[in-house]
Amino acid sequence: MPISSESPALNIRAASAYLPALTGVRAVAAYLVYLHHFNPFRAGSGVEGELEKIVREFHVGVPVFFVLSGFLITLRYAGTEQMTTQWWGSYLRNRVARIYPMYFLLTVLTFASLWYQTSEFFWKIWLLNVTFLRGFFEAFVYSGVAQGWTLTVEECFYLSAPLIFLLLRWRPRGLWLVPLVLLGLGAVMVLLCGPMKLYGLFGNLRFMLLFTFFGRATEFFVGIQLALWFRQGWLQPKAGSRRTAAGLLAFGAVVLLLNAIRGPYTFGQEHPVGMILNNIVLPAAIALWFAGLLTEETTLRRLLGSRMMQALGRSSYVFYLIHMGVPHGVVTRFVTAQPLLVFLLLIAVAIMLHYLVEEPLNRWIRTFRWPRWRAAM
Repeated sequence: MPISSESPALNIRAASAYLPALTGVRAVAAYLVYLHHFNPFRAGSGVEGELEKIVREFHVGVPVFFVLSGFLITLRYAGTEQMTTQWWGSYLRNRVARIYPMYFLLTVLTFASLWYQTSEFFWKIWLLNVTFLRGFFEAFVYSGVAQGWTLTVEECFYLSAPLIFLLLRWRPRGLWLVPLVLLGLGAVMVLLCGPMKLYGLFGNLRFMLLFTFFGRATEFFVGIQLALWFRQGWLQPKAGSRRTAAGLLAFGAVVLLLNAIRGPYTFGQEHPVGMILNNIVLPAAIALWFAGLLTEETTLRRLLGSRMMQALGRSSYVFYLIHMGVPHGVVTRFVTAQPLLVFLLLIAVAIMLHYLVEEPLNRWIRTFRWPRWRAAM
């Protein structure tokens, strides 16, 4: 069913609906990534060794973010897009307000720290970071705020989303051709740019599939499809349905499979089969989980929608940006190196920065108006 066939009232209700459980999910995703980076278990034999292997695959928090982005952007903007300067300006301003201020501040802090340590300012790499272009270069993908490479993927989706929504108006059945086209374009970029050896610009297929929007677009499109079904009323609550449980079981099964097939690779997603599991199968499991959270009244839904999880979810973006790098280093060096205390302190700092810095900057950017100078009479 094309977007244009939906009733305006349904569009308004869906776009304006606040979904507390999905806000809580953001915190869960961020904490999975944290555990992936700071695995509390030691490698080896026995139970602890097996747990270390499983937690190593908690990079699966990133696909949760990508599917959620596809869902929320579609829910809020699909069917409202108009190719006018005013619409584009409002849309882009909202996207910039959402992710750029804290990223920019932390990028400045990171490069200031590097300058302090080395007496050098790497302005070319800094420029690639503040423009999000570093995510296309394998040599620089972890530079600056290392985990910020995912924001390059997000920004590519943000920029393409209005065009995707226009395609849905004209050719709704062509939705799933777009990820295939993007994948083909990514492969062409590898063929063209790989031989140039330009700091790993689309240097190889592995990099393209794991680190760029061209390889990971399916995750966003799964979220888009879920949002379309939700808006069209196809996700009705059903007595006895077990979508939440089924989604979580599928999610866990993918994590276990990634662990099982890892072989010589550092992470299971680097295995050719693991790329399919991570980029295609896992998003489907996440969507099933989300469908359950949207339609089923469960203990998990109530927990994720609780007041505490709302605060954690709203501050999860800041936590994601500070959970490793300079802020993490400051906490471990000058406060405590005890893992649990570090984790809790970073959560507290993230909540503080969200309410005192991120949210005010967000509101200011969204409401800022350039002054209109009038010629003197």
